[in-house]
This record gives sequence, C-alpha cells and structure tokens, in this order.
Amino acid sequence: MPNYKKKEFVLQQLKKKQQDDLQTKGGKVWAYVYDSGLEELEEVAMEAYKMYADHNGLDFTVFPSLLTLENEIIGKMASLFSKNPEEIAGSFTSGGTESIMLAVKAARDSAKGNKPHIENPEIILPVTAHAAFHKAAHYLGLIPIVVPVQSDFKVNPKIVKDHISENTIMIVGSSVNYSHGVSDPISKLSEIAIDHDLWFHVDACIGGFIFAYFKELGIDVPDFDFSVAGVSSLSVDLHKYAFAPKGASVLLYRNKELRKHQFYACTNWTGYPVINTTIQSTKSGGPLAACWATLNYIGHDGYKNLIGKIAQTKERMLELFGNIPEIKIMGKLEASLIAFGSDTIDLFQLADEMRKDKWYVQVQPGNEDFEPSIHLTITPISEERTKEFFSDLTKAIERTKEKPRSSTVHQLQALFEDPAELLKPKASMLPILLEAAGVSEDGNLPKNMATINELLHLLPDEITTEAFLYLTNELFTAKINTMGE
Repeated sequence: MPNYKKKEFVLQQLKKKQQDDLQTKGGKVWAYVYDSGLEELEEVAMEAYKMYADHNGLDFTVFPSLLTLENEIIGKMASLFSKNPEEIAGSFTSGGTESIMLAVKAARDSAKGNKPHIENPEIILPVTAHAAFHKAAHYLGLIPIVVPVQSDFKVNPKIVKDHISENTIMIVGSSVNYSHGVSDPISKLSEIAIDHDLWFHVDACIGGFIFAYFKELGIDVPDFDFSVAGVSSLSVDLHKYAFAPKGASVLLYRNKELRKHQFYACTNWTGYPVINTTIQSTKSGGPLAACWATLNYIGHDGYKNLIGKIAQTKERMLELFGNIPEIKIMGKLEASLIAFGSDTIDLFQLADEMRKDKWYVQVQPGNEDFEPSIHLTITPISEERTKEFFSDLTKAIERTKEKPRSSTVHQLQALFEDPAELLKPKASMLPILLEAAGVSEDGNLPKNMATINELLHLLPDEITTEAFLYLTNELFTAKINTMGE
C-alpha cells in the first residue's frame, strides 16, 4: 500500500517553510501585496477558486462558464474605462506582464500587415516604463528605444516625437508609472500616435483602477483611458487595487479588430485545433472565478469606499512626511503610490532598519541618472497602520543616523576601475562581487540588503543584470525532498 501522509502533516510542513516569508496580511508590507482588510473577501474568493481550480481555460467550448465569466469581467472593465463599452474588446490574463506582452505582440502583428516594409520594428519607451516592455521586446524581436523623463518623472512628448523613426510601430505611456506614481501626459502622447499612425498602449496596471474610482469620488485625475482618442490598448491589473487573488489582469482594446492580432491559432499539426487568446494554453479557471467573485462581492459602492480610504490615507501620509526633515517626496503623486528620497540619510540602511521592526519597504536603488528612493504602495489596511509606521520610521531614521553602516563598496574599488573584468567568462569575478555583498556560497541572500542595493546603484546595468542572472541560476537548484517517499 502507498504510504500516504496525513493531510495535517503535509500542510504543517508547508507552514514551516513559510516561516521566513513576509506576512501578506496586516499592512506591514508596502509592496507586492494588496490587502483590502475585508476578512470575508478572502473566503469568498478562495471558495470560487476551488470551484474552478480544475477547469481548464484551454478549450472554452468544453467549459463554457469560463467564457461567460471572462466576458462579464471584460464588460465591467469596459464600462469603467470607456463611454462606449460595447465597442471595447479584451482578455483576462495572468498579470500585468502577460497583458503588456500581448499588447506588444498585437502591435507587432498589426504592423506586419499595415507596414510590411518595417523589418526592424521599434517601440519607444520612457525610462520609467515597466520592465515588462523590455521583456516583451526581448521575446518578440523588437528594438526598445528608451527615452529620458523630466524632473517630475513624466516623459516629454516632444522627446518621444523626436525619437520616432520609419521603424517605430508603438509608443508607450504609463498612468501611473510604478516607480514614482505619476502619469505620463497621455493626451499629448495620443496626439503624436494619431499623427504618426502608431499603436499607443497605456500601462494602467497599477493606476487604472484607482483613477477610475478617484473620478467617481470627485478627485481630479489625468485623462488616460479610451476617452483619449489615440489610445489603442490599456492594461489594468485586478490583483492589485481590485483586490482579486493573483494572477488577474485585463488587457483592453479599442475594438475587436485590434485584439485579433493578440490571438494565436494552429491547425497544421496532428492533434486538436489550438486557439489561444493569451500566452498560456492550459490555464486554471481558478484565478478567473476568484476575480469574478471578488468584483461582484465588493461591488461598485464597496470599491468607492475602499479607494476613498486610500485617498485619505495618502493625504495623511504626505502630511506626516512633511514633518520629517530627512525625507523628501519625489514627484507629484497622483494615485496611491509614494516614493521618497533623502539627501542626508542612507536609504539602503533605513530599509534594513525598518525590516528589523517587521516592516517591508521597497528600495529602488536608482543609478547614475536617478537617485535612490523607497517605494510605498498604499492599500485600505494602511489607514490603521499609519501611526505605527511613522513612529517606527522615525526611530529607524534615528538609528540610521546614530550608527551609520560601514560600506564595503570601497573594498571593490579595483572592480570599478575595470568593470569589464566582472564579465569575463573564464575568470568571472561575479562570485567575488556577490560574496562582498553578503551572498553566501550556497546562494542565500543576506538579512541586510544595504550593500546589495548600493552596488545596484553604483554598478553599470550590464554588470548588475549579469549578476542577477548568475545569482538566480545558483538560487534555483534542485533539492531532494524525501518526505513523500
């Protein structure tokens, strides 16, 4: 007889493995998780998830309810972002990266038909555009043309226009960008897209849902959606501020003619005909059902209440930041994200100090063009954590000032003098670099990340990219687990 383990034992083993993970509930993590604070919501979403976990979205003719759920989600989103929702087409995806990659594919394939003379298609990206656009260009064979942004972290439309060439097929704007929480001038970029017959995608993954309900609450927001004539496609994540379980995002198009370029079909093999609306073929219906349940459980008025809390909390936090002389807010924050910097304290050490008090704040290391900053994502639960957060932040600032860390970067001065040495495959110095940053021989990251973040700030991008690839390749190593034997 097989030696089946008891359910309690198996689940307890999983629980043990979570001991060092960040806590996703309670509001002490200011990135990656979006806590609505609604206890019953998780129960509703997980029940819906379980009901559909074994439903395969590969074939919507076998599970027609999945098609119904997706169409209803797209209908709700179309109504939020267009005055003519019946014209909008869209798809449910696993997250913002998949939505963005599909938008880039659609733009590329559209250009193949409309501009067949283009052999080396280019996509113009503000430097603040999400890394997913670079990933899409890498996967899909496009050339990213990266343009700078202004001191307010918004792209200058004139700069975008100046970089348009005969190979340009797509321009991108963020509303808002992740790093500094500001919106590019979507209306002006739209005019450029229309004038040059270009696909214009708006990345509203993190800002779109917030902006839609800010408008409902009477808060001024920039024009960013299909009310802007030149917008071809729009990505909005629902596992962020719609509070659906991951992964849930939508990619919306102005019409079905544009969306058609997203799809893939294959009938010239010996098996069943394949039609994929998204990148994945087999995909669980669980996230789709959980998202549908979440949207309908919270409802329109519920979202107005939750996002109203976020708006109030942001204003309160900006007021409290104004009382901390060591901190400066970066950019005119328009949605629900805060980025702050400092001219007087070590932000890398500050983040580590906050971690000691069980807070996670996200370091943005910056580079030679951008100074370091710390990113905070505000959620409804942040309202009840604000007082405690600022109390601990003030203490962490004092500790950072009183006992500044000893930087080890000066020990690597020889590497900075000839950075190319790091990338030589036969005499790679990447292990030396990682050891100096506190990464152990078995690939475990240090508890304090200040040195790593400092190196990310100082070293050239090509070196930090190679270092990440090297480290990740080491971290993902097979481990033999005999528990199930």
